[in-house]
This record gives sequence, C-alpha cells and structure tokens, in this order.
Amino acid sequence: MIHTIKGLIGVLNKNPITITSKDIINWSLKEDVIVKEINYSFKENLDNYDVREKDGRLFITDLQTADLYCVEGNLNIHKIVFKDRYEDRKVPKIYLFKALNLEEIIIDTTDNCGYYLLNLQNFKLGEYSSLLVLKNMPSFRSTYGNLTGYNNILYTTNDCEMILCHHHNGETKSDICIYDSSEEKMIIQFEAPQTIDRVNFYNNLIDKYNTGAYSNIKGCLVADKIVLCYQHMLYVLDYEGKVLKTRPVKENSRYWGLEKLNEHQVLIAELDPEDPEKMFVFEYDIL
Repeated sequence: MIHTIKGLIGVLNKNPITITSKDIINWSLKEDVIVKEINYSFKENLDNYDVREKDGRLFITDLQTADLYCVEGNLNIHKIVFKDRYEDRKVPKIYLFKALNLEEIIIDTTDNCGYYLLNLQNFKLGEYSSLLVLKNMPSFRSTYGNLTGYNNILYTTNDCEMILCHHHNGETKSDICIYDSSEEKMIIQFEAPQTIDRVNFYNNLIDKYNTGAYSNIKGCLVADKIVLCYQHMLYVLDYEGKVLKTRPVKENSRYWGLEKLNEHQVLIAELDPEDPEKMFVFEYDIL
C-alpha cells in the first residue's frame, strides 16, 4: 500500500503511477518506495484529466483543453501538439487510440477534427485521412460514431477492442454496456447496481463545458469481470450484471481512482480519512 499526495493514478508496465500537479511518480507496491520521480507542472486542479494505458505508455488527456501527453516507461514525458485548438468545445475530449504498426498510432479525436497519425519515435502528429482509416481499420472507423449520443466512455482495452460505457437516454439512465469493435455493436447491456449521475467523478459538478459527457463513476474490464467504482462502493460484476463482490470505503473517506493492474487485480486509490489531501493506493484482488 502506498500513502501519497492526492492525485491521479495509472498503471505503467504493471507498476503504479501517481500524478500530482507537480510530478509523476513510479512506485513499487511491494516495497512501498519510489522507483523514479520526475517533476512536471500540470494544472493545480487535476479533476478534468483522463489517464489511459496503451502498449506500455500512458496517455494523459486534459479533457477541457484537449492537451495530450504521453509518458513512456522511463517516465520521459512528451506533450503532443495538435494543429487545431479546442477553445470552443462544448464537451470533454476523450481520444481513442489504435495501433497502425509498431511505430505509429491512429488517434481518433472523436469530433469533426478527424484522425491523426502519431509517430512514436519523434511524437510528431500528422493528419490521417478518414478514407485510409476506413481502408486499413474499418471497425475502428465506425467505433465512435456507434457510441455517440447516449454513451459515456468509461474504459477502453489496449487497442479499443472492447469499450466499457455508461449508457443513458430518456428511458434508461444507468445502464452499463460493453461495445465490441470487431462486431461493431454492443454485446452487453444491463442496469448498473447504483444510479450513475452525469457529473464529474471528483467534484460532482457540471461545468460550463460539460453537457453530461462525464459520468460519476470509474470502471474497467478485468478478464471476464466488470469492475465499477462509485465514490463510496466498489463492485465486481459478471457480464450479466450479477454482483460478485463489493468493497465499501472506510468511514469519512471516498474512492479517488481505479485502474486495471493485471488479469486478477485492480489498483485503487482511496482518500485518507484523517487527511483528505492524501490517499492510499493499493491492489485489490477481484477473484
């Protein structure tokens, strides 16, 4: 278990990462020691950041400004500059990533700005034709289009093969779904164990940019299980929605983060009841 300053969590090469406004820290869970730390200035408020792992790298997105950062295994960090700016965006930005080959990744900007090709050698971006995406990876081309409207993305597997969503519409407000990109359709849908509010997980707020694209929950897919993390309860479910395991938070505390650690454990962050500016980060066995 790690006791550290409140921030974001991620998993990089099976090791926990904590991200604060001033630094990125790679920890050893077994020894509870810092393996490596680098100083990097993020905004003081990290409530609007998203962290996703892909092919041994972390991609960190500022959902409000659309700024994208890539953290490599040695904790080198690269800011990825898009040609277009997003000051007029009305919803949070969530990128989708798909490997074209070992050295290049296609980025779906999930809006009318289209696709980009990211070179992993120099971290330069180039525009990529949607026609080429349709030719080279047709299922990826249709992914976001099939999810728009009533689905907030909670989690994507490494290459967007499976996507965990919070589905909501006029009749259904708290359904959990899994989208299979190879079949280009939802393969799982069931009612969530608790109501899911459409507000920021960290601060319960809808800000001027947010039209409901946030969901007040964290989630991930681990083996054949779904893990859902509400602010005060963690659920492990099967693909039919049956609750297999629960874990409530301690009194006067709340969950602050959830990430897949390996094929049978998740990484959880829970605020310290004695000091809400710090958190405990630990592994939890879902079996």
